[in-house]
Amino acid sequence: MFTSAPERARAIPASPLHEIHDLVERRAGDAIALHVGEPHVPMPDSAREAFVRAIQDGHTYYTHAPGLPALREVLAARLGERAGFAISVDHVFVTPGSCQALAAVLQSLALDGGIALLPEIHWPMHLQQVLLAGLEPRFYDIANASASPAGALEAAYRPGTCVVIVNSPANPSGEVLAPDALDEVHRWAVERRVSVISDEAYEDFVYEGVPAVLARRDAALPERDRVVFSVRTFSKGFSMTGCRLGYTVAPNPDRAGVLRRVQEATLVSPSTPVQFAGLAALDEADHLCAHHRYVRETRDEVLALPGFADLLWARPAGGWYALLDLGAHTADSDALCRDLLDRRGVALAPGNGFVARGHRLGSRLARLAFCRERAVTIEGVRRLLAHLEERGRPAP
Repeated sequence: MFTSAPERARAIPASPLHEIHDLVERRAGDAIALHVGEPHVPMPDSAREAFVRAIQDGHTYYTHAPGLPALREVLAARLGERAGFAISVDHVFVTPGSCQALAAVLQSLALDGGIALLPEIHWPMHLQQVLLAGLEPRFYDIANASASPAGALEAAYRPGTCVVIVNSPANPSGEVLAPDALDEVHRWAVERRVSVISDEAYEDFVYEGVPAVLARRDAALPERDRVVFSVRTFSKGFSMTGCRLGYTVAPNPDRAGVLRRVQEATLVSPSTPVQFAGLAALDEADHLCAHHRYVRETRDEVLALPGFADLLWARPAGGWYALLDLGAHTADSDALCRDLLDRRGVALAPGNGFVARGHRLGSRLARLAFCRERAVTIEGVRRLLAHLEERGRPAP
């Protein structure tokens, strides 16, 4: 049957991250791949062994839709310790990566004609998932959000706004929101009765400032009035990108009940062996410290390279990425990224996927990952700098 009604999925913009990844794959592995957050530090041996052992021991059955009870109990205790209040295991949902957690939470919150607020510079999947949930995206101004978070959110607010996405440390900019800014965001959301999705994927990679833990702001509220969904992942700190393991924590029983229905309808249950691997990884505090140190030292060496600081959109205070402003060298960062890959063998993620379609910043930004092997990363940045020097500045 054919229909004249618009198909929701067709409105979802293609991700330039996947487009550049396809171009890199066609080069048969000879590119310096700084376009994607793939860690150099491998996942802990204990997690690998637990995954294999789970399969050998026959743990290949369904779990409950929210996940393995033993894992959920540890995750509830882990976030509860950081948030400063007891978290019910019934509010914890294990997911196939934090991406699926974000999608499920958005679906559980979506209203007919509903609106989601997200930063004007954002991770492409945030926008994709807002659209897939049937919500209208509206963007809050990054500069105003740093100076006056409530003012930036209020300027973007419209009746029907049901959720705001906060990402600290941010992908792609590396911005780390200050505690008073997070307090202000939370107060605004409570007053406006808007849910908050706190994407804390890079919680273990804060170099300047403190991790967000937005759920801590819910502690003083009655449970029914809490607003924060915490979304976290094993991909970053524990280097488990390909395992697809994450989790989200709902703020109260009502929201947890709706989210459970979404998961039952779309997921059935997360991968059982992977959950055993995650349970083992949670004991690896030394791994988190070593991984943090390695990425931070790589970031510091990259920032110290002559001329690199001049390219920064903002100093990355956390996360795995530097957001570059290439406006002095090009009026089309997508074309520059393709030329850089063709001529220098270095892959960056072009900026047009990190802003709304047609936004003025899309033509000048690019994202560079510094989580990969240090010497290779440094070589890639040097090639980038040489490429820009050779190109010079465009004619006015």
